[in-house]
Amino acid sequence: MNWKPVVFTILVIILYVPLVFMGSNVFFPKYTDNFPYKECYPRVEPINNTNQENINKCLDEQNVKQVQYEKEKRGYDGWKYLAIVLFNLVIVSLILFLNFNNEITYGLFIGATVATFIATLIYFNTRSKLGFLALVLVFVLSIYFITKLANKN
Repeated sequence: MNWKPVVFTILVIILYVPLVFMGSNVFFPKYTDNFPYKECYPRVEPINNTNQENINKCLDEQNVKQVQYEKEKRGYDGWKYLAIVLFNLVIVSLILFLNFNNEITYGLFIGATVATFIATLIYFNTRSKLGFLALVLVFVLSIYFITKLANKN
């Protein structure tokens, strides 16, 4: 068996997947709007009704801020996920229309599929509707690609 095509395909895959995630981290760095936690419990004062009311008010404000922060972070992660899936969609589209040798074609296809799968696992909680539509397009193009390859052979 000639191992050269397999090695080249694996090489393309192991270079492509980190390329996608490194690129996403360059253009979408980690969400840095750190949530500002505020200390709600008094350290010295004994807890009485007035202090307890202040603590409860502080905790309620913290909860509202936490919900807002998580919503903004989910939105940011949704855009990051969408960018990753759209990039993979472009790559799958390119390999359908451009003639690369088989090793590059298979490596890019498998790499784009793996990167899309990993991104879906990482950013599953974003609930991005646009990301879902892009994922459906990647899926449809993948089915088309596999059918095209099967008919070619």
